[in-house]
Amino acid sequence: MSLKLMSKVGMDTAQLTDEERIYVDSRIVETVEPVMVGRRLFPVFTLPHAGFITVRGYKRTSMSAARISLHGQGKNVDRSEKEHFDITVPVLHKEFSLWWRDLEASRSNGLPLDTQEAEDAARQVAEEEDLLLLTGQYAGWKALGIEGLATATGRNTEASAGAWPANALTDLSDAIGKLEAANHMGPYAAVLRSSWAAKLRALVTNTATKWITVIQDLFKAGIYVSDNLYTSAAGVDIGLVVEPSQENFEMVIGRDLSLFTKQDEDMNLQCKVHEVVAPRIKRPKSICEITGLT
Repeated sequence: MSLKLMSKVGMDTAQLTDEERIYVDSRIVETVEPVMVGRRLFPVFTLPHAGFITVRGYKRTSMSAARISLHGQGKNVDRSEKEHFDITVPVLHKEFSLWWRDLEASRSNGLPLDTQEAEDAARQVAEEEDLLLLTGQYAGWKALGIEGLATATGRNTEASAGAWPANALTDLSDAIGKLEAANHMGPYAAVLRSSWAAKLRALVTNTATKWITVIQDLFKAGIYVSDNLYTSAAGVDIGLVVEPSQENFEMVIGRDLSLFTKQDEDMNLQCKVHEVVAPRIKRPKSICEITGLT
């Protein structure tokens, strides 16, 4: 066989073209956006790069009270105390393969590339992100000890009056009361699992009004629904009321959702959907967990 007739088998068939990569990326984004509930709730803090394994945060205590005097004489100087804490910033990832023959078939037939594997992998990463932000490590899931909203040490709790949806307004109002008592004055957001959000779509007795309509005015920052919300003991009977703010909690991003590809010895593409993210809870009193929902 003449060397002139030989081709670089695999080199030109198992690498994504720019158009194919853009197409795969677009399919990934469309897949994960509905799943990433926590990302819509958390303000974002972007790190300079993905090399940060730990990041420092600060919990602040208030200064002493101001003074009242006739002529403003005398000094009343102190400072807010800052208690530092460090959080781990993990890599969330899921791997999959793209076969070189599938790429060849797509190009030859003029059909869109089959992105099902990429979409499924991205969805798994998005679910993991949501679980990390909303819940954090709990009894049924190891997450390097990272705390999310539902497991943040020092958060407020409010026992449910039960019998939702009739007592939903009472429970949510009482949770807001806990935040107000801690000087968190809103706007507020609620986070509920789908089964409890469904109860709020029932009609108020003897009216044509749904409970969700009655409750919406309390939550100018939104009502979010995610089944990635658990208690620290792995139960599911909770809701959250929070005051979203960069001062209270944020999502630290070292690398946003990305696709890495590498050709293996079999000419196929080994792919990794990954991101480097973590929740950073600065003021746990901006969170109130409603416990014992029934």
